[in-house]
Amino acid sequence: MGTTIDIDTGGTFTDVFVVRDGTPHWAKVLTTPHDLALCFQQAVERGAEEVGIDVGALLAEATCVRYATTVGTNAVIQRSGPKLGLIVGADGQSLYGDDERASAVFERFLERDMVASIGGDGDREIVAATKHLLDRSARGLVCAMPGADRDSAGEREVLDGFTAHYPKHCLDSVPLLLSHEIETDPDDFRRTATALFNAYVHPDVARYLYRAEDFLRDSGYMRPLLVVHNDGGCARVAKTIAGRTYNSGPMAGLMGAEVMAGLYGLDNLMTFDMGGTSLDVSFIAGGHAPISEHGRVEDVEISFSLAEVLALGAGGGSIAHIDGGELKVGPQSAGAKPGPACFGFGGDKPTVTDADVMLGIIDPDRFLGGRMKLDSQAAERAISALASELGQEPMVVAAWIRSTLHARTADQIAAQLDARGLDAAATTLLAYGGAGAAHATGVADLLGVTEILTPPFASVFSAFGASSADVVHTYVLPESADAEAALRARAIRDMRSEGFAEGDLELEVGSAERHGITCTRVQATARLEHYGFSESSNGAGVAEPRGTREVHWPGDGPLATAIYDAAGLGAGASLAGPAVIDAEDTTYAIPPGWGFEIDKYGNGHIRKVS
Repeated sequence: MGTTIDIDTGGTFTDVFVVRDGTPHWAKVLTTPHDLALCFQQAVERGAEEVGIDVGALLAEATCVRYATTVGTNAVIQRSGPKLGLIVGADGQSLYGDDERASAVFERFLERDMVASIGGDGDREIVAATKHLLDRSARGLVCAMPGADRDSAGEREVLDGFTAHYPKHCLDSVPLLLSHEIETDPDDFRRTATALFNAYVHPDVARYLYRAEDFLRDSGYMRPLLVVHNDGGCARVAKTIAGRTYNSGPMAGLMGAEVMAGLYGLDNLMTFDMGGTSLDVSFIAGGHAPISEHGRVEDVEISFSLAEVLALGAGGGSIAHIDGGELKVGPQSAGAKPGPACFGFGGDKPTVTDADVMLGIIDPDRFLGGRMKLDSQAAERAISALASELGQEPMVVAAWIRSTLHARTADQIAAQLDARGLDAAATTLLAYGGAGAAHATGVADLLGVTEILTPPFASVFSAFGASSADVVHTYVLPESADAEAALRARAIRDMRSEGFAEGDLELEVGSAERHGITCTRVQATARLEHYGFSESSNGAGVAEPRGTREVHWPGDGPLATAIYDAAGLGAGASLAGPAVIDAEDTTYAIPPGWGFEIDKYGNGHIRKVS
C-alpha cells in the first residue's frame, strides 16, 4: 500500500489521518476559522511530523489526498455567503410563493426584494432584470424557470442575454447559475432552492479549496486534491459542485462507521460523534447509513440526497449558562476561538471542557499530547463565576455541567431510538470525535446502552472515514431509449478528466426512483487505496496504570482513579473503572461500573459491567 493522506476540518479541530506502508498515523490541529486553508496546511505538516519525514517527502510519495471540509456548512451557519439575486419567469410566483418553504429560503439565502421576473420580451427584459438586481448589490445570480428540468431553453436564453451584456472578462460581471445545471428536479421550488443554496456556498468553497490545492502543489504534490462529497464519494476540486461539500465531514464519519459495522457484523450501530462544537448522531442499520432522498439545509428542503444526521449543540466547547434560573449547557459554543476558558485564547465562558479539567477527567498538562497546555485556573475562574450566580460550590457546578449535558443529549437520542423502534441494550454505540470517548459512557448509561466501540484514532475518525472514499460520479436521467448510452458517455468523459481511463472504471447501471420519476442511473467508480484493519496476536493482559489522581465522577463523587497511557495499551489489554486513559489526542473516561478492553484489531470496547 502506498501513502494516503486524509483530512477533516471540524468546528474546533482539523484532523489528519496518514497511512504509510499500512501503518496509520494521526494528529489534530486547531481549526483556523478566519482561514480554513491555514489549518489544512497545518494538518498536513503535523501529519508529516507524525510520520517522521518532511512535508515535501510525504506529499511526493502520497497517492491521494482526500479532504472532508466544513467550508460550505460554515457559510450557511455563519451567513457568510454572497448577496444573491433570483431571476424567474412571469409565472415565477410558483417558485417562491409558498409561504412556509419561501420563508425558509428567504431567511437563509435570499432577501425578499432580490427577485426579478421576466416575461417574453426577450433581451430587453433580461437586461432590465439583471440591472435591477445588480443595482441592489447582487454578487451572484440564479435563474430558475418553471419546468426547466424538462425544457431548459428559457434559462439558457437568459444566460445568453446576460453574457452578451455582462461578459465574464468585465469587472462588473457576476456569476449566473441556471437551476437545471445543478439538479433536474421536477419540483420547481426545490430545484430553485437547491440552486440558491449552491450559489450561496460556492464562493467560500471555491476560494478555500483552490487555496488548499495550491499549497499541495507548491509543496510538491502533483495529483489533484480530492474533496469528499456528502453522497459518500469524492472528486477533484474542479469536478466538485459546492453544495455537495455540505456536511461532508459528518458523511465521512458515517462512511467510517459503515466500515466498523462491516468489520464486526453489527446490525445496529449508533454513531456518537462529539467534537468541540457539536454532537452528530446517526443510526447505521444493515451496514448502511440512512439517506434522505431530499435533504435539508437547516429548514430548507433541497434536491440533493443527504445522510440523516441528528446534529446537537453538545460539544467540548458548549457554553454553560443560566436560563430561567436553571443551568443549561449549549447549544452555543465557544468554538476554536476564543474557545473554552482553559484554552487561554481569551474565552471566559464556562464550557464542558473547562468542567472536565476541573473534575480531573482531562489532564491540563497532557492535552494534545502535552503540545497544548490548558489553564486549569482559568477553567476554575469561569466555572466559579457561574457557581456564584447559582449559589453553589464550583466543583458541584462542574459536575452539574457534565451531567446536564449528558441528560439533555440522552433525552434527544432516546426519542430517536424510540422513533426507529430500536432497543438501546441491543445497539452498539460508536464513540468518536475529540470528546466522544470522554462523554460516551455518561450518555450510554442514561440510554441503557451497554457496549461502546471506540477505535484508537477515534478523535480523528471522520478523517479515517474519508480514507474509505473512492472517486464516484452518479448520473440519472428519466428512462428513455438513449438514456443509458448518454449517461455512460458522460461518466467516461468526466472520469477521464479525473485522470482515469475507461478500463479503470466500475460502471454500475440500474433503475432508480428520483423525485418521483423512474430514472436510469449510472454510477462510475474509480477505486482508491483504503486503510484495512489487521489482526494482532500480541496479548497484553491486564493493563498497568501510570498512577492515580482524584477524579470527581458525577453521581459518585471524588474517587481515586487509575490513570493509563493509551500508548501503553495493546491488543488484549483490559482494565476496570474508575479509570482515565490519556491518549495523544483524546481522553477516555471509564467511570465506576464500566470496563475497557482492546480487541485483536486494536479497537477499544467500553462495556457496562455492573
